[in-house]
Amino acid sequence: MVTTIRFSFGITAIVKHFKDTVIEVKLTTTPAITGGNPLIIKFFKNYEKEGTINIKFEKELLSPFQKKVFSEISAIPPGKTATYGEIASKLKTSPRAVGQALKRNPFPLIIPCHRIVGAKDLGGFSEGTEIKKLLLDFERQTFTR
Repeated sequence: MVTTIRFSFGITAIVKHFKDTVIEVKLTTTPAITGGNPLIIKFFKNYEKEGTINIKFEKELLSPFQKKVFSEISAIPPGKTATYGEIASKLKTSPRAVGQALKRNPFPLIIPCHRIVGAKDLGGFSEGTEIKKLLLDFERQTFTR
């Protein structure tokens, strides 16, 4: 099943799920009408209020290394960022390895990989840097007052 959620700040989430468990999330700037599973919509709309989405997702799709990286980045509060190097240092690995794990994140927003930036620039994002910038700007404006 697929549910779409249009956020007030210009991003649409396309969520593939089985019942109330998320299988994959894709983000786009293409406008869409919110529709689908009401529970999924409720959980995702919570992002605009709290900056988090606490919903079940298919953790079995993640490698052990991704689980370590994602656990670390999930602790970063909305409106804040960390660098690839900072996360790599905590996990005793390389910034490139962290970037590769984030590149393969099938659950953007649920696992907030957009909060990881380069030491000198925005860094990459699997959903595109335009969307990363929209997310970071929304979080800074909403959650760091």
